[in-house]
Amino acid sequence: MLTSSTFANSPKKQFLQELTVLFASYQIDLVKQYFADDITWTLVGDTPIQGKEAFAAALAAMSYNKATRLTIHSILTHGKEAAVHGEMQMEDGKRFGFADFYTFTSAGSSRIHAITSYVIELPVES
Repeated sequence: MLTSSTFANSPKKQFLQELTVLFASYQIDLVKQYFADDITWTLVGDTPIQGKEAFAAALAAMSYNKATRLTIHSILTHGKEAAVHGEMQMEDGKRFGFADFYTFTSAGSSRIHAITSYVIELPVES
């Protein structure tokens, strides 16, 4: 799995880069440790997922189609909010563009309280 840039200039950006790689590769137990127990995950267009265990179950249900390539275009952070924007190439050949918006429990925390995810299928590269 590849990422296009490194974000070593900021510990929070580096954390989000590593978290996005874990997320895309469905390393659920590792991802879960960073979430507040009452996390809310909103996949725009679907019903929000409430709670750490429901989140883990939803992510596990998606794990049949892992990302084979991950490109992170940008990571933005400010206070207790952050955003990650990129693309994924999946095992089945499909490509998706994504933007994940994170809200942390506080500005200095690495514990995530909420995620809003926008995902769109992209044309397959020829």
